[in-house]
Amino acid sequence: MQFLIRVYGWPHEALHRLALWLLGRRAIAVTRTHVDIPDDLSTRAYVFVAGLPAFVFGLGAALGVVGLMNAATVGQALLALGVILIMGLGLAGTTGDIQQILIRLTTPSDRS
Repeated sequence: MQFLIRVYGWPHEALHRLALWLLGRRAIAVTRTHVDIPDDLSTRAYVFVAGLPAFVFGLGAALGVVGLMNAATVGQALLALGVILIMGLGLAGTTGDIQQILIRLTTPSDRS
């Protein structure tokens, strides 16, 4: 587990920081395993910031599946399987983010 955190921790959290930067905001605190997202973001902005890693890793896994379906050689198929494995593990690591998005979307609040 520590190996997976070492490999996927910084890229995952960097995607959160990138999303905040694109919105012109900064993280409250950043560690290898967590980014504190400001509470005053709108729901739309929060979904973007929290969901960017899931989108990137999910898109990468989907592209790996497309690559596997279009593979003409064994080498291409193995490369596509590697992409699916790497991006799929990254996508699995975003389940907490997706859970936080669902909580934010189902909790009534005054943010829009």
